[in-house]
Parts: sequence; C-alpha cells; structure tokens
Amino acid sequence: MTVETALEWFLERVSAAKSPATHQREQRKARQIAARLGRIPLRDLTPLEIADYRDYRLREASAAIVEGDLALLRELYDVACTTWGLHFEANPLHAVAPPRPPAGRERSFERGEMVRLLAACDRRPTPMLGWIVRLAVQTAMGKEEILRLRTGDVDLAARVATIRKHLTRPMRQVPLTREAVRVLREGMAYPERPAGEELLFFGALGKDGERAPVAIDKAFRMVLLQARLKGFRFNDLRNEALTRMAAAGLSEIEIVTIAGLPLPRLAARPARPTLAELVARLDAVGLGA
Repeated sequence: MTVETALEWFLERVSAAKSPATHQREQRKARQIAARLGRIPLRDLTPLEIADYRDYRLREASAAIVEGDLALLRELYDVACTTWGLHFEANPLHAVAPPRPPAGRERSFERGEMVRLLAACDRRPTPMLGWIVRLAVQTAMGKEEILRLRTGDVDLAARVATIRKHLTRPMRQVPLTREAVRVLREGMAYPERPAGEELLFFGALGKDGERAPVAIDKAFRMVLLQARLKGFRFNDLRNEALTRMAAAGLSEIEIVTIAGLPLPRLAARPARPTLAELVARLDAVGLGA
C-alpha cells in the first residue's frame, strides 16, 4: 500500500466521520503529502524522507501548517496499526523533529504611533476599520474573532462579547472595557447597516446573496503607510492589548482569561476569574476608561 492509497483510505474511512471543516482541511493536507510522498510504500517511508518533506514545505508554508501535515501522517500510521491490521517496527513520525516555530515578534508601539494609526483609520470613507482596530486594542481579540462578531453575540448591558466556535477554537466570552462598549454601540447603531444584517462589520453582498465580513487587509496596509508605521501586522494590536493589560496591573491569570490563552503552568493552578469579576477589574485599573 502506497502513502497515496493509505491517505485515500484514511479520508474515506476516518476523516469523513469528522466535522466537514476538518475533513476539508485534511483533504488539502493529504493532497500536499501525496504530491511529494504518495508513490512511496507506506511500510518503506523513512524518517529522513519525512524530514525532507518537512523542510520542503517550510519553504512555502508556516511551521503551524507543516506541523498539521505531520500530525495527519502521524494519525494515519496510528490508524493503520490499530484499525487496519498493518504492522510497522515503529511510527516513523516519532523520529522526526517538529518544525521550529518562528521567533516571537517584538514590534510594539512607540510614542505617538497609536495616535497616528487611529487618525489614519478615522480618515477612511467608513468608520469600520477604526472600530475594528480599537476593539483589538481594547479586548485582545484577533482579527477573525472581531470580523465574525454578530449583533446577537454582544451583550452591552453585561459588557460581554461571545466568540463563537470556529474550526478548532472553542467558544469563549470576552469582557468589554467601557471604550469597547462605546465602539460596539456605535457599530450596532451604524445608519448604513442593511435591515436585518447580523454581522457587526459587514462587507458587500456576494453573488450568492450572502454578506461576508468586511475585507480589511488592503485598507489596513494603506493606513499603516499613511501613519508611517513599518513592520506592523494586525496581530500586533493584540500584543499591544496584552502589554497594556499587564502595565495597568492585571494579573497573569486575568490576562490569559481575557485573551483566551492557556492557563500558566503553576504548581497550584488558580481558578479563572468570572466575567463579572473581569469587568470590575477592567474598571478598577482604568483600562479603556
């Protein structure tokens, strides 16, 4: 059985039983793997050949994507042994080092840069980009989390935004600063919002009659140029939010809870604070006041 045939079996008998999004993602990964390793018999695939594939893929994809490819191969061998009755001396994936993650980004805002960025956003024809940037800094939400927000996901009275489950990311809830509430209230009252539109930050009507979230990548690059900011990505706004939370005096457990990050590895793992407690702490430290 070749790697390509084994992948076809896996997609049909294992992956098809997973969620549609996961199945589609594994189909894409399987095509990439089969293009390079498909003709090799499954029994003869060596760690060296897998490492060569890893290094080849790293030239065109991120470390996280390549690790996903290797995870699919790893699961394929496990299923072949436990379910299909095939026997191997060892799973060759266990002898392959994972791709090295990229170095963390250290770019942060310097004096005056945030003011210039927001001013450039506010000169846009519509206020949406300015709202989205402000929300990222106030809540530490990622770009996709903000763009997927719907009016029903926001409780202004309780000052909580609900981030829906997406792909492998579970649902979570984010406490809102006073400034975040102001921004969301403006967005929900936007006079150009089409009747019945639930997306907070909506784009143009598609050919299928559905609206996707507003596309901001090109507009964000433009405002970075206008604000004379170099080396920035949208995700740096999330990092700025985390830095501000730490500077304001929020504890590590409070910050990781707001940002949806894993709990720190401590001998005694503290309990996560409640949303009501986090809202009160945001007010107490003056964040977003």
